[in-house]
Amino acid sequence: MPRTSPRARTRSPLPLALAVALGLGVAGVGLGLGASPAAAHEERPAVFPDGTSEVPRFLGYDNPRRRVVCADESPREVRRMRPGTLKRANKRLLQECRYSSIQAAINSISRRGTSIYVLPGSYDETRWGKDDRSRYCSHLATDSDDPLLAAEYIGSLSSPDSGASAPADDGTSDPIALSYADQRRCSGNLNLISVFGDRTPGDDSIACDSKFCGTQLVGTGADAHDVLVDNRFRKLNALRVDRAGGFYLRRMTFEQAEFNAIYVLETDGFVIDDIVARANDEYGILAFASDHGLIKNSEAYFNGDSGIYPGSGADINADNENFEPTRYAIEIKRNSSHDNTLGYSGTAGNSIYAHHNDFFNNATGIATDSLFPGHPGLPQDHARWSRNRIFSNNSNYYTEFVDTGVCAKPMPERGYAEGTVCPVVPTPVGTGVLIAGGNFNSTDHNWIYDNWRHGTMQFWVPAVLRDEFDPTKQLDTSNHNRTFANHMGTTPAGRVLENGSDHWWDDQGLGNCWEDNEYADGRQDDNFVVPPLPCDQGGSVLVPGLTVKDAGFLSCSQYDRNDPTWRHPPQCNWFDSPTRPGSARAAAVTSGTAAGDSGAPSLLLAPLTGLGLLLLARRRPRPARRAS
Repeated sequence: MPRTSPRARTRSPLPLALAVALGLGVAGVGLGLGASPAAAHEERPAVFPDGTSEVPRFLGYDNPRRRVVCADESPREVRRMRPGTLKRANKRLLQECRYSSIQAAINSISRRGTSIYVLPGSYDETRWGKDDRSRYCSHLATDSDDPLLAAEYIGSLSSPDSGASAPADDGTSDPIALSYADQRRCSGNLNLISVFGDRTPGDDSIACDSKFCGTQLVGTGADAHDVLVDNRFRKLNALRVDRAGGFYLRRMTFEQAEFNAIYVLETDGFVIDDIVARANDEYGILAFASDHGLIKNSEAYFNGDSGIYPGSGADINADNENFEPTRYAIEIKRNSSHDNTLGYSGTAGNSIYAHHNDFFNNATGIATDSLFPGHPGLPQDHARWSRNRIFSNNSNYYTEFVDTGVCAKPMPERGYAEGTVCPVVPTPVGTGVLIAGGNFNSTDHNWIYDNWRHGTMQFWVPAVLRDEFDPTKQLDTSNHNRTFANHMGTTPAGRVLENGSDHWWDDQGLGNCWEDNEYADGRQDDNFVVPPLPCDQGGSVLVPGLTVKDAGFLSCSQYDRNDPTWRHPPQCNWFDSPTRPGSARAAAVTSGTAAGDSGAPSLLLAPLTGLGLLLLARRRPRPARRAS
């Protein structure tokens, strides 16, 4: 049986929160009580697969179970291909082409393990991109046979009715998060192309049990750019793969989705191979509550949240108190994620192994967290980032596009395809690796350089911010993280490009350690008050009376790009462009007196818990998320 996730709770009433907060003396913390915290994605409550599947393998270009899709320009593009095996395969497949629509080809599948071959060309899926809906699918807010209340949405720090607009006068409605049954029945409501593998949504299993199991969607060009799927912001997702175990996606480009270019949900066994995911309002490649996954050889850029997001990875190490994982749920290798708000991120990004990737020219290179309520697998644990190049993550899209009003334009007019990035979430510009509440993570053998704020940054996140009010769990992050054997401030070629500081830490948590890293100037630049013990001696310990440093999260988490007041929350300096290391201001960053660290005592556990209650009570609804 799959392990279920906690559903979002009803928010605490304001009088109770005020009483708690005032009793703890936090009424004057200087945060606007009407602030709207930043949001992650909204979705139905998710569960983990049972983990009995495996990573699928590519079936090649001659799978006897196949459908062939071609565009008007495909014959010309095939003729232009270089002579060789791939051109011969394309010429053969061109003779078999019976479909001009990818979704139509998917719908025609009759047996498991079918390959959909998509020949070079552009596909806008005009038929499926329209808003033509049955009466049932246009009245889901009132007529659904399997309704999903807005209070059950997961993935947001905002109000429980976030994004759920009221029905129109004629009764039509457009909910963002749907039950699986309604997603499958009304697949075109939110998705341009979709594959749903569970044909029995009424039972207790989410396993793939249909003819769509093992589907492979394969571009047949020589390059991922040869096959283009342009969503044009018509649907929330360009491609949704839901409970479709054994899915393999290869050599295609997806662009201009309001939510995700590629979205894999509750799926056991999938591969994303040689894909370009670009120019999306939020995510390039997003995998959620999935297992036995592999993301490789792909490129993600111009995304307002993350290029690659392995959120709520199957929590197979939830009860593992050892640093070494039992196994990993998702492997991410040989990818390039650049020019996004975040190169990689993952709330509850559990059991992830990311190696030999490049994360550069983002605002932040890599981030993981335990923040957003309802994500299965919280708190986050057991990710490993190894042998990656994490560099030059100094892109300030907040000042470039949010402050200048570009992100206030209708979505199709913002210029995403030309490089506009509209940050959906707050993150400290100029940071290489960020752990915002996570345990048993390994940051090792990476090249981390030219990140002008911090090479690595780690801070504790109180459990109340994920709707966990048990007092015994408030300190359950960040513990037992190890940062070792990294090259800090130098390129693989030996050029010195220092970080603003090598390591920022709030001095909280047990068992954390930083050791055996190589530094450009031979010394470790950090802000540690009490240096932790070596890893083999247990790492950091809790020091009685030690105050908590201000990482900037409490103020910066109020960010809302759509609100002129909260585009730059008071006291938040994450969106200030850090200065290249070597200047006087950069020296201040290193010493912990600027750019994200006040250097002053901050809130202790009890007041912060009260503040969390207060913020939860005052969450404002966000506007419905539709492209204008």
